Amino acid sequence: MMGMKPALSLGLAALFVIGCGDDPVGPAVEQNNPGTGTRNMLVQADIEAEDVAGGFVTTFEVKLRNQAGQPVSGATVVVRAGDAGTLNLLEMDAGSGEYSAQLNSFPDGDFRLDAASGDSMKVQGVVVGGIEQHAITAPLANDTIVAGEPLLINWTRAAEARGADIETKDFEVEGIPDSGSFTVPGQENPARDDQRVRVWRFNRVDIDGGLFGSVLRLSIRNTIEPIVAL
Repeated sequence: MMGMKPALSLGLAALFVIGCGDDPVGPAVEQNNPGTGTRNMLVQADIEAEDVAGGFVTTFEVKLRNQAGQPVSGATVVVRAGDAGTLNLLEMDAGSGEYSAQLNSFPDGDFRLDAASGDSMKVQGVVVGGIEQHAITAPLANDTIVAGEPLLINWTRAAEARGADIETKDFEVEGIPDSGSFTVPGQENPARDDQRVRVWRFNRVDIDGGLFGSVLRLSIRNTIEPIVAL
């Protein structure tokens, strides 16, 4: 997700979290459902939304493996994507056991995954709670900030996500609370005329009906650039 830059551990990051931002409606994790299944298929599913000009692109990818670690090909993989409705994921390459779909938007609502290879291998009713689009409210595009001083980043969130990641071109931190606010230490805010701020928010649910390590992950990214640090 992010490149190699000076990073902060979750414990130290808490020292730089400022305030609580907007009051969220409720944690997205409360909507999670681990589902059920035959417990003989590894399911690794990712739903990733990234900001692009004019909106978002959401990519759905699901990787299926049997108990021997071999691809599960020819499966039926369905995601009910909030208000976007039902998506049937297609196998990317014959025999790969990897399935994908894409939307030119980010749906509102929760995401449900069902995957089956006949009746012998399946997971069903797996739900990851939705996290609505967020906006970065500080800094803003074309802002001029003071280099060497702490950089306050604020973002909106209608419902609290499981966590958040922050990235600039010089700094990153992963797994902080989705509080709506974070401060980058001044020593990690150098002078440059092409600074960028990105905020990811995420949720995930471990899948009960799959093999150990089965998971459904959801993330959304938003970006502000350029920012001038003088």
